[in-house]
Amino acid sequence: MRFLKFAVLMLLPLTILAQNNFEPGFRLKNSELSVDKKIFLLTGTSAVPMETKAGSLFVDSVTGTQTKTTVRKSKKSPGLAFIYGLLLPGMGHVYADRFSTGKYFMISEATLWLTYAAFSIYGNWLLDDAYSYATTHAGITVGDKARDDKFFIDIANYSNVDEYNNEKLRFGEYDKLYLPENGYYFWWNSPEERRLYRSDKIGGDRTLNDRLFVVGAVLINHVVSAISAVFAANSYNSEISSKTSGGLKMNAGVIKNFNRIDGIKFSISKNF
Repeated sequence: MRFLKFAVLMLLPLTILAQNNFEPGFRLKNSELSVDKKIFLLTGTSAVPMETKAGSLFVDSVTGTQTKTTVRKSKKSPGLAFIYGLLLPGMGHVYADRFSTGKYFMISEATLWLTYAAFSIYGNWLLDDAYSYATTHAGITVGDKARDDKFFIDIANYSNVDEYNNEKLRFGEYDKLYLPENGYYFWWNSPEERRLYRSDKIGGDRTLNDRLFVVGAVLINHVVSAISAVFAANSYNSEISSKTSGGLKMNAGVIKNFNRIDGIKFSISKNF
């Protein structure tokens, strides 16, 4: 690197001498060439990049010439956007560079699953409270046996196990009898206590059943997100196609030699 700077310093006087010995037209070309070489060797570049929306704009620090480079974007696959949106709502929009729309599907997905969790927690809490209440006020024994949902429904409709069994015997439904010695015993102290139990039991079952509507809403959100992601991908492809096809581009700048303006540069290009 030191040798390179030394070579530049040695060649600089020769370059200035050459400018004074040749005619004006040739001296201008050599002047531009030597200045460009000096800046490139000492600083590494003679153009300053400026970020733009469609790419980068390079401004030459010596001549002031502006050169715009456009970054060509690749098209998005609508099929891939559909799959992403179906698997995770909003992800297809992120793939299609449409997060401003996809974020609403993501928020909806999170809200629905939080609602599902809330229904599960609240419903199970109501059922646990109902079973605990029946243990205290109806004398049932849950124990280690599996909870028979039909049993817990029946104790909400009958005052005691004898009332229930007598009705089944009248209709000849012997296979539906509850045997107290097997743990299926209940006896409510009052109709009001049975009514309170029934309220919690029905409320818990209804809340857990409402989760099916939440699951349906989740499925709908996935399908709608996938379809919307396809439109987003097509919109993205149409947008980049309109930007890269047709139209005129104009570049303008000045040709400067140190602080002196030697000319104006103007160019027009057309994209197809």
